[in-house]
Amino acid sequence: MLEKFAVPVGVLLLSGLAVVIYILGRKKKEADRKITENRYREQMFELLFQTVDDIFVMIGSDAQSPEYISPNVERLFGVSVHEVTADVGILQRAAVQPDGMTLQEQLKRIPPEGCVEREREYVHFSTGEQRRIHETFYHVRIQGEDKYVLMFSDRTMESRMNESLRAALDSARSANEAKSHFLSNMSHDIRTPMNAIMGFAMLLSKENDNPERIREYTGKIIHSSRHLLGLINDVLDMSKIESGKTSLNIEEFGMPELLEELCGVMLPQAKARKQTFEIHICGKVPELLLGDRLRVNQIFLNLLTNAVRYTPEGGHIECQVKMMEQTSLQNARLCFVVKDNGIGMSEAFQETVFEPFTREISSVTNKIQGTGLGLAITKNIVDLMGGTIAVRSSVGEGSTFTVELEFALPKRYKDEKFWREHGISRMLVVDENESTCLVIREQMADTGILVEYAQNGAAAEQKVREAHLRQEDFQIILLDFNMPEEDVATVRKIRLQDIGASTFLLLTDYDTGVAEEAEEQAGVDGFLSKPFFVSKFRQAVSGLAAAKEKKERCAGAGSDAAWLSAAGLAGGGKKEKGSLAGMLFLAAEDNELNAEILMEMLRMEGAACELVENGLEAVERFCRSGQGYYDMILMDIQMPVMGGYEAARRIRGSSHPDAEAVPIVAMTANAFAEDVRDAMEAGMNAHIAKPMDMAVLKSTLKKLGNQR
Repeated sequence: MLEKFAVPVGVLLLSGLAVVIYILGRKKKEADRKITENRYREQMFELLFQTVDDIFVMIGSDAQSPEYISPNVERLFGVSVHEVTADVGILQRAAVQPDGMTLQEQLKRIPPEGCVEREREYVHFSTGEQRRIHETFYHVRIQGEDKYVLMFSDRTMESRMNESLRAALDSARSANEAKSHFLSNMSHDIRTPMNAIMGFAMLLSKENDNPERIREYTGKIIHSSRHLLGLINDVLDMSKIESGKTSLNIEEFGMPELLEELCGVMLPQAKARKQTFEIHICGKVPELLLGDRLRVNQIFLNLLTNAVRYTPEGGHIECQVKMMEQTSLQNARLCFVVKDNGIGMSEAFQETVFEPFTREISSVTNKIQGTGLGLAITKNIVDLMGGTIAVRSSVGEGSTFTVELEFALPKRYKDEKFWREHGISRMLVVDENESTCLVIREQMADTGILVEYAQNGAAAEQKVREAHLRQEDFQIILLDFNMPEEDVATVRKIRLQDIGASTFLLLTDYDTGVAEEAEEQAGVDGFLSKPFFVSKFRQAVSGLAAAKEKKERCAGAGSDAAWLSAAGLAGGGKKEKGSLAGMLFLAAEDNELNAEILMEMLRMEGAACELVENGLEAVERFCRSGQGYYDMILMDIQMPVMGGYEAARRIRGSSHPDAEAVPIVAMTANAFAEDVRDAMEAGMNAHIAKPMDMAVLKSTLKKLGNQR
């Protein structure tokens, strides 16, 4: 019986064993799969933590034993997982401002199922970089045990973006407030000259039989109109700067000519307020520079106009041009200083003085009209040129503005040959200011001329006498016209003693009328305007030589004063410079009112004018004219049929004998630097902004050398 069941029992045992083995195999595969999944999951977490900016730390119930630390702790805090495992409190020590409690003490204070949050600055242990970290600490229960979960979230970029947005919002609010304030001021400042123009125009209509009142009212209308034009120019210039459309026009220009024109504008303004105005050259300043001449001139005018405006009557204004340490033979760094003894500025206002639409409000400044844009425009131009501008000021003591700009230098040359050809090897400078003498000697260093100096008339006589005894006479004696009661007397004494046949030149400011009278009285040969430049000195010497040659050709034709007058150096019998009398203009102007004003203004100056309505008519009229028929062409820019630029190009390209010689002057309301550049590139000789000013036209005529 047992034998019958022996085989089936064995089979059952084997089957059961197979099942057990199968089940164990299945469980092992399941366990291996779970292990693989866990490893994969851990790898995914590690990869995730390497890319996110959140650090997770799990700490046991003792609040000090880390059970898990995300691997990105080293990237964000600069400490390794092992360092944090050994001392979890190291994370708190990375805070810029620790709170005085240990991490364990902080965690123990968190109630079960509670959390605490805060943000503060942390420092990266390796790089020292400061970062904004948001902390969130949780107290949780996991499988019946207390655990603490710490999360550190890097909010640095978010914080910086928020700060940028807040700064932008604050800036926008400030700009909006500033522009609102500006519009309020502009409403007042524009209405003031407009009221004057309208009011005096109404008075003119009622006082047309009173010549004195007419002259008074028209003068005030002109003054108010110029002020209104200045306001408009400032606003348009600032608008162009803010839009980023301002560019530089680099060209070669002369510092002597720039300063001469500048002083010609500023000296009358200063004298009208009984102020003294001086320009000083310190060191050997290059005479030729490569840069944007118009922008440099604008910087000067803005600073000097403010100095005149905010300096009371009887004050002093000084402009200095200094040569700074040269780092390259191809460049020159110049320092421009504008100094006054006016009302000055408070320390608080100096911090915002270069911001647009800002003006210091006081009982004094309230009476001075302006937009508060001049210095902002100046600052932007200086920045555009790669320079710096600074101000130093005290209330009641005046202000000093310092501008530093770097210019490229054109090719240099020495002119020793010129001086040898004119027989000049020695000169004497007479000026009570020794620094002026030294500057002139330094500027003449490359000419081969020996320069001596004296600081008063007696010393000058002594040097002239000693040089004569040594047979080393001075060919040129340069005297400062402003020496007290010595300039003319010194010339007379040296002339009477017949100690050397020197040529005498007076060094004077730009108000040359008084100096010209002195020339006739003392036998002075000519004058030079301050500040001294070698190029101007060359022109004077050339003029004297030409006048002497003319005198010899025309012996007996007139007095010395007459031939010196022909050279433009002496005072007697001078022809008025820049006169329009007898000139014939061709004017292209499409606006009837502007054309009528222009025709009448030229008629009053004794000039004639032929008028056309567009550029094409101007070209045709000019090409039909004979040689020398027109003295000058005044060209509007924006006209129908053909604009002014194209008309100028066609005139220059025509076969007319005067095509290259006839002066063409842009006469336009487009008054930006770019408009001036476009006019020059089109072949024009000069640019005059509307409204037309006869004084500006005469000055332009003088520069172009068209005297009749």
